[in-house]
Amino acid sequence: MFKVKLAVTVFTAIAAAGVLAAANASGAHRVGSFSYLVRSAGTEYLTRAGVSATFPGRLETGDQIFGRDVLMRGGSKIGYDNETCTVTFDGNDLCHVLAVFPAVGDVEATWLWVGRNTTHYGPSHFAGVIDGGTGRYANAGGQFEAFALPDGTLRITTTLR
Repeated sequence: MFKVKLAVTVFTAIAAAGVLAAANASGAHRVGSFSYLVRSAGTEYLTRAGVSATFPGRLETGDQIFGRDVLMRGGSKIGYDNETCTVTFDGNDLCHVLAVFPAVGDVEATWLWVGRNTTHYGPSHFAGVIDGGTGRYANAGGQFEAFALPDGTLRITTTLR
């Protein structure tokens, strides 16, 4: 469950960073780096047993995780995201997120959530790619880094090129 909430939060944070960098530009994204927070707004699991809003326990290859997050900066909501992760092999999840920034544009991101360790499910730090967007983010590209905070939120730092 921690892994899923963290992944959703991270993905949202990544998308928000891309949007924030682009928001100050006139019709195009801006090269730069910035950070924001991602807070989970809900998670659903699709397994062979059906759909559940509670973590079903062990996930198998092909199971899917759907999430929605609130993107925050400076205590204000700047957007939301929708995320899909598919369980692949060796405890890895391939994740894709679309962050929505109303009246500005959308940002797409992808990453591989790599495995488990002995203390928790999923990494406390991971990275991925910004692979496009719409509106002011139409040609956005770059990468993000996500860090899990003790309270369960994610801090995302995005770098656009």
